[in-house]
Amino acid sequence: MLEFWKNEWKLFLEDLSGIKNMFSKFFGGKPEYLLLDSSEDTNVDVNNNADELNNENAVEQNVEQNPVFNFEPDGIDHKVTAYFGENVEELRRNVSGEKTQYEVLRDYAQYFKPYAEEQEMCNSAFRKYYDRHALKIATEELPIEQARIIQNNVDLFIKGQEVFGENGQFIDSRVDTIFEKVGIDEVNKMVNILHDNPDNGVNLQGERLFAEVVTHMVDNGIKVEKGKSLIEPVKLVLEEKLNEVHANLRSHEDWNDEYQALLSQERKYLYALNRIEQYETEQRISEFEQKLNDLEV
Repeated sequence: MLEFWKNEWKLFLEDLSGIKNMFSKFFGGKPEYLLLDSSEDTNVDVNNNADELNNENAVEQNVEQNPVFNFEPDGIDHKVTAYFGENVEELRRNVSGEKTQYEVLRDYAQYFKPYAEEQEMCNSAFRKYYDRHALKIATEELPIEQARIIQNNVDLFIKGQEVFGENGQFIDSRVDTIFEKVGIDEVNKMVNILHDNPDNGVNLQGERLFAEVVTHMVDNGIKVEKGKSLIEPVKLVLEEKLNEVHANLRSHEDWNDEYQALLSQERKYLYALNRIEQYETEQRISEFEQKLNDLEV
């Protein structure tokens, strides 16, 4: 009997130990070595998280100190590409004097206009003009106004050159000769005499008429003298063109679109000639007043 109770007590203790182990599994009683391993893993996770946080902070600081901007070409950039045939990304990396080549060409292209007619021929002709003057443009030796007048009015400068074939048109070098002889200041003065400019911006209408006059000079061999005023040769051209209009009007019998266009041309040339006459009158008055002042002194 005694042996029986000893065995029962032993079984009871074993059962009690099993119950304790079971409860320890459910309520956090992991073996100590697992707890130690867990502690080391936790430290590794903490260190990893700290490293990631430091890396993120470093990236944020770098972005703040060296921000990265996404370059988005604007309308002027598209003009640079279309009319000069240049790669904008490359231009931004090339330095020309104190500016990048990108900045230089943007100054030239700012007031360029798209071509309404003969677009391919005009683009081809101006591209040839740019290739011929690329160095002067890169160094800003070619006046911006000259490039603008040429580009905006290429259709006038290549008119009548169909004999050279498709895209064979070019801008006559004698056009440059006129600009070089008289100087850009005289050109700008003449442009503003030909047409009023109430906005004080780019005088597009004056430049258009000036381009027409220069084309006529080149086609008809009318020369200008270096350093001399453009008034007389420009008056000569306008009078010749006005006489042509009057001759065409006399030969027209119908009041059609062509007749209306001739009347519009007549008004344009008369208006320009009147402005020149007004300018010359003001100059004579100014000279007379200056002589009177000199006599009084």
